[in-house]
Amino acid sequence: TFLGHALPASFFLGFGCFFLGLTFKRCRELVRASSSSNCDAGANASGSGTGTNNTSSSGGTPKLFCDVHIPERSPVLLGRTGAILMAGTTLGMFYEAMGGYLDGIGPFHQLAHVALYLCFFFVGAVAFLESRRSVPPDSSRVALSFAFFLQYILWNEHGLMKEDGSDARVHIRQGQINLAGAFAFAYSVYNPRSLLAYVSGWALMTLNALWMFTAGLTVCCVDLTLHTVGAALALEALFIAALVLIGSALCMQPRPAHHQLGGNRNNNAGAAYSSVTSSVPPK
Repeated sequence: TFLGHALPASFFLGFGCFFLGLTFKRCRELVRASSSSNCDAGANASGSGTGTNNTSSSGGTPKLFCDVHIPERSPVLLGRTGAILMAGTTLGMFYEAMGGYLDGIGPFHQLAHVALYLCFFFVGAVAFLESRRSVPPDSSRVALSFAFFLQYILWNEHGLMKEDGSDARVHIRQGQINLAGAFAFAYSVYNPRSLLAYVSGWALMTLNALWMFTAGLTVCCVDLTLHTVGAALALEALFIAALVLIGSALCMQPRPAHHQLGGNRNNNAGAAYSSVTSSVPPK
């Protein structure tokens, strides 16, 4: 049903947009702080309302770039995210089980749908443990990459069982989006200084949500033909890319005060940001 697609799609859309917005907000503050402190490689950025500041808690050492642009390095945010994930996915699994029971087909008839929710319940549990320092740093994104890979398997198998060619292709494309997300998050863990990989992961999660809405609409309202499935996916991907481009442009836009002062900070903002992202972090 459309509701069965819309519920998890809303879940992915909320998380994808939240972390994209928070990342862009932090990077904008990073540009401002870097330009005002003559390209300090410590990335003197504020915590963006998540309980962090521009210095470490161990003695005033400036935070590294990857600590600033990766919001879930904050234990408070990570713990809350994990709790919301576990609560939301539990409700999703309950909804699927009760739907099967009320229809008289058994609570495990939609086992594939339950497995989809269970993958992200696992991510929430790992995130909660990471917030308590019970597992290594970035374990939540390793779990997220693993969950996206499992989603690829589930969606691909779900598409192969479809008899209608257009419906099958919609679900196979859903699996391919998840596979790309798995690689993006895995590389962002391998190279935490890669802002491109990190943003790509959340952008693909947002695209995953939009395409899930599209799959739901094909059930009730929209008739996608075989030759329009790829076009629809391309348009949605371009829409997400445009939003990321706008966010990046806003990140690099200097404060109006710099224009009024007419100093060199305005011209050096981009160079400062590039230096912070490419230089070796201080020890």
